[in-house]
Amino acid sequence: MSESPFNAGTLPADDIATDAEQRRHRLFATTDQLRLAGRGMEALHVLAAEIATSRGGERHRALLLGRLAQVVALEQPTIALAGLREALNLRLDAGSRGTVLALVATIAARTGHPDTDALLRDAGTAHAASGDPASARHLALGRAARSLAHGDLPGAQAVLAALDPDSWAARADAPSIRAERILVQLGLGRHQDARTATHQAPGETELTGLTALNCLRMVAVGELPEAAALAVTTLSSGPADLSKEVRALLVAVIGEVRYRRGEHDDARAILRTCLGEDRWPDRTMWTFAFCVAVRDSALSVPAGLLTTVVADLHRSVRSLLPVPHFGPRLVRAAVAADDTRAARRVTELVELVSTRTPVPLWRALADQSRGLRDGDPDALRSAVDQLRTTAARPALADALLDLANNPRTRSGEARDATHEAAALYARIGAPGDQAIADRRCADLAARPHRRPSIDEPPSRGIDALTPAEERVAEMLASGATKKEAARSLFVSFHTVDTQLRSIYHKLGIHNRMQLVRAWERTGR
Repeated sequence: MSESPFNAGTLPADDIATDAEQRRHRLFATTDQLRLAGRGMEALHVLAAEIATSRGGERHRALLLGRLAQVVALEQPTIALAGLREALNLRLDAGSRGTVLALVATIAARTGHPDTDALLRDAGTAHAASGDPASARHLALGRAARSLAHGDLPGAQAVLAALDPDSWAARADAPSIRAERILVQLGLGRHQDARTATHQAPGETELTGLTALNCLRMVAVGELPEAAALAVTTLSSGPADLSKEVRALLVAVIGEVRYRRGEHDDARAILRTCLGEDRWPDRTMWTFAFCVAVRDSALSVPAGLLTTVVADLHRSVRSLLPVPHFGPRLVRAAVAADDTRAARRVTELVELVSTRTPVPLWRALADQSRGLRDGDPDALRSAVDQLRTTAARPALADALLDLANNPRTRSGEARDATHEAAALYARIGAPGDQAIADRRCADLAARPHRRPSIDEPPSRGIDALTPAEERVAEMLASGATKKEAARSLFVSFHTVDTQLRSIYHKLGIHNRMQLVRAWERTGR
């Protein structure tokens, strides 16, 4: 009688597949228990050790890599990085090593790690040697994350467009791909596209992962009651495996809405739970919440939040992208604290994004930030005009109030802006901010109408130009191009372009030739 496969010490193909599946289920159950017990490093080690054994075939390995990536996404950066670095010490095959390197590079890019570029190069070299599809996906996610960290939303969009989250091979990575795409849409001001994408997620697990982004979208467009209700429900009844990053985003949303409602004590109560996180890179998960808390000096000043946020945003501007009014809010807080350095640094970051992502939303935010920093009503007017073309209603209301609060804004214009801001706050469900605008309305109404004093700065003519505008006007009237002026004055091209529009408005002219003639008449 011939020897059976069992007697020969081998398993039939079907039994091998069944054995691998059973082993995989046991591994996944073990890693879930470890992670929920707060032992994420051990969970990552168990998965990496199984990948290194190369048992169960290519499909088994691919599923293990997918689960490894999911656990990495659920853990805080320090644990994920430490676990992946331990995995790299194991005997991984070329494809698995490329994927792990790409995962390390992605975390580094998201947190603004200074070694990001070097890590992406290493991951790219490893992928070129293996050609593994999983490492290709994660390398693309890493490159997209780097683009987002630098404010290059079109670059991130181009990279992510090449990934198909609906393919079988990418199903484990589909939540990450979809989340990054939605973040790009929010940053570009395509809020309706982002809304559609969050409602098209096919699975329960993936849907819960996108809930926080949907809440951020609601905050950005002024659906404040809806945002708070969804965030509270998800935070209180969400699954046990809700990641720390998602929890942090939901806390930020609840705090933001409560402040805008005027419920400051409730907002402080929930935000205080995150103010103790002071280690980088783990604290980057809480940057959104810090951007909310910065508006409240009772929280931000004792914790030195403004300094912390500005330092972290210089590593990565990712946290400024989904909620438009965060950037100007930081500038406003810096100006109120008389921190000119912080105001300048945040304004430069917003202008950097507007240069790399030249859409009306970011041009408006750059104008608003600069208007707050320089006390320039023309820049604030430009911001208001451009924000009217977007769906960012809270940002528009804030810009209107900024214009009304500017001492160089004409009293009639200030009253109109304040009334509009108050009405807009009422429509988006922000009674706390509405009360602030109403108080400003009452203050302006109580002031007597009068003609401008000769001591007040003129609104038209050469004398109305700010010192920065004078420098730009002089260079352009002398024949320099806008690029040359930007380079010489150490500002962005967008800054020069906006200042030139303001110069034309104040001088009542429309082109460069008229500027040359006007400048010659001054004899300057």
